[in-house]
Amino acid sequence: GVPTIQTAEATNVSKQTTETLMAGERVMEALELADAEREAFAAYEEASAKMSESEAAKAPRPTKNAVLQAYEMEPDEYVLMTIEKIHPSALMDALLVLPFSKVLSLMVYLTEWARKVSYF
Repeated sequence: GVPTIQTAEATNVSKQTTETLMAGERVMEALELADAEREAFAAYEEASAKMSESEAAKAPRPTKNAVLQAYEMEPDEYVLMTIEKIHPSALMDALLVLPFSKVLSLMVYLTEWARKVSYF
C-alpha cells in the first residue's frame, strides 16, 4: 500500500539512527587505532630511555599500523580524516554515542588540532 506519514517518519528515524551508530563506530575505531599506535610508540620510547645507547640502537622500533602506513598519516590526522568524512547532520549524534573513555581520547586530539592550527 501507500506509505503513511507515520511509516515514512519511522523509516527516516531508523535510517538516521543506523547512520549515527555507524558513524559513531567509525570514530571509535579510529580513536582505538590511533590510541594503540601512540601507546606502542610511547612504550618503545619509555623502554629506550632506560637502555644504554647501544641497547637502544638495537631495539626494534614498533611497526607502524598498516592503515596509517597506507594513508601516510599520523594518528591524529587519521582521526581527523575519519571525523571529516561524517556528514555534519550525523556528527553530533555520532559523538553522543561515544563511550566516556573515547570522549576523553577525542579531547586529547581536539587539543592537538587546536595547537596545530594556532601555529599557522
